[in-house]
Amino acid sequence: RTRERTSMASTSAAMPDDHMGDVATGLPPGATSRVLRAPIALESGDDMTDVTVAYTMYGEMNAEKTNIVLVGHSLTSNSNVREWWGEVVGDGEAFALDLERDCVVCVNYLGSPYGTASPVSVDPRKSDGGQYGVDFPTPVTIRDNAVMCKMLLEELGARGVKCAIGGSMGSMLALEFAVTYPDFVEELVIIAGCGRHTDWAIGIGEAQRYAIMSDSKYNGGAYASGDGPNAGLATSRMMAMLSYRAPASVDGRFSRSDMGDVVRPAEEPELGVRAHSGQTKLPYFAVESYLQYQGKKFIRRFDANCYIQLTYSLDSHDVSRGRGDYFDVLASIKQKTLVVGILSDVLYPYALQRELADAVPNAQLYTIDSPHGHDSFLIEIAQLNDVIARWRRGENVDTRKTTSHFTDLETSDDVEALREGIKRLREDLTVAESKCERAEAALAAALNPSNTIAPGVRRSASSTGSLHGLVMPMNPGFNFKRLTPVFGKLSVDDARESPA
Repeated sequence: RTRERTSMASTSAAMPDDHMGDVATGLPPGATSRVLRAPIALESGDDMTDVTVAYTMYGEMNAEKTNIVLVGHSLTSNSNVREWWGEVVGDGEAFALDLERDCVVCVNYLGSPYGTASPVSVDPRKSDGGQYGVDFPTPVTIRDNAVMCKMLLEELGARGVKCAIGGSMGSMLALEFAVTYPDFVEELVIIAGCGRHTDWAIGIGEAQRYAIMSDSKYNGGAYASGDGPNAGLATSRMMAMLSYRAPASVDGRFSRSDMGDVVRPAEEPELGVRAHSGQTKLPYFAVESYLQYQGKKFIRRFDANCYIQLTYSLDSHDVSRGRGDYFDVLASIKQKTLVVGILSDVLYPYALQRELADAVPNAQLYTIDSPHGHDSFLIEIAQLNDVIARWRRGENVDTRKTTSHFTDLETSDDVEALREGIKRLREDLTVAESKCERAEAALAAALNPSNTIAPGVRRSASSTGSLHGLVMPMNPGFNFKRLTPVFGKLSVDDARESPA
């Protein structure tokens, strides 16, 4: 067993690892907790009182109290920005978060196990000092978190936010905060995110939730502290890690390599899993060992109910909900904006960032060409720091340029020109594929108008303001009236099952 664990650790070290170390739940080092003076009125209609909020602050506010940089963290991060984005924080203009001029504030989300009110924190309504547990309000939306951040900043004395910035889930918070409080925010940086959560991402999250819920120890969320659904949570993390990477990154690292003379484990006592009755002759691939290592690492720093709550928060994201047409809302954004997209991102594909940059009037788009997928914003940090720092100094970093005619590239021997040309062609191809899919859906709907999503489903998924639309917001750019199933009619249209 010792030999096996060592092999797992060395495998993970050879590939970009989880962005968080072996941290514990609760308030991270350097963070502060504060109980908000006023209750938070959630979009669900519930009120949360005596809400504890965890946050980390770097630097000092200026005399005007307008130099706040609000940083949104990713799904499973904490408020300690130096833990997962340390290279962007420092003194001087070379840093995207320049502590000589910025007061950086990162607020832990509602539902997260790192200090803010969550299923694992004390429920102030319970006289016995018990945790929220299954009584934690559901859903808590991205917009609810934006409201919480504004309440905290006001209590700290802030009079304005110089820049709202974040990657992945953090970009959703930044976007929602800027739209909710347009006169309070001057600049906006959206990294590897989207304007509304797609059905693709919702489906990935639901599969992860069911991995947890199907664990016999989950018990509807009413599990004992220290005896939770570890197997389900680890499996969920393994699934998530694949969505955070990209095929080229995983294939390039592992190349179907195996663990040599390390025996494939028949059971995992830490997870309570017995996969085989005894030793097998199955190969033990290195990628399997890597994912198992990541799953076991995750259960030591996270909680299952918290994970489920946070993924529901992701699904709530639709910046246009209750505000009108999606593209009209994006067009109304007045902040100076930088959108950063990742060409290999399979979780939030590059076309989503291109869509944001094209729709927001004062936006620039920067493209990261990395093989590492969605988590490139936590891996290609030097590149990200450089471009954000230059943009904040006023430089134009937009990468939307006209690609050289392919015949010019075909005959070129200029290495840099070829690299740049290939990158531009890949950008154009990604956007064109997205537009083609939408056009094909529109054509199919026009040819067979009856083969569409049922009106009741369409209404519940609309972005016109009903909270019932939170669970399944529509795909960016799609119109449900024109959208048709790829594999035939849906069960809501026909009693027959859709073909496999």
